[in-house]
Amino acid sequence: MPGLLEGKATAITGGASGIGRAITLEYLRQGASVAVNHLGDAWSNSQFESLQVEAKAGNRLIAVTGDISKPDTAKELVSETVKAFGKLDVFVSNAGVCKFADFLE
Repeated sequence: MPGLLEGKATAITGGASGIGRAITLEYLRQGASVAVNHLGDAWSNSQFESLQVEAKAGNRLIAVTGDISKPDTAKELVSETVKAFGKLDVFVSNAGVCKFADFLE
C-alpha cells in the first residue's frame, strides 16, 4: 500500500530538529519528498546531516538554509523545493523560537 504522501513535495520549516524532525521523518516514511529549512549554523547543519543518515532518503530530502523570518529565505525555500521536486504540495510552518522569562518580565 502506498504511503499517504506518496509523490507529494513538501517543505518543512525547522525540520532538522525536534518536532520538525519527527514530521520530516514521518513524511519521508509516507512517501513524500521533503525540503527542510534550518538556520544553517553549525548545530543545525549537524542536525541535518544526522537526519540524512537516519532517513536514508537520498534525493527525496534536501536542505534550504536561512532565517525563515526573512522574506528572501521564504521565497528561496519555495523556489528550491519546486526546483528539486517539480512542485510544492504541502508546506509545514513549524519553525519557532521560545524565549522563557518570568511572568512579570
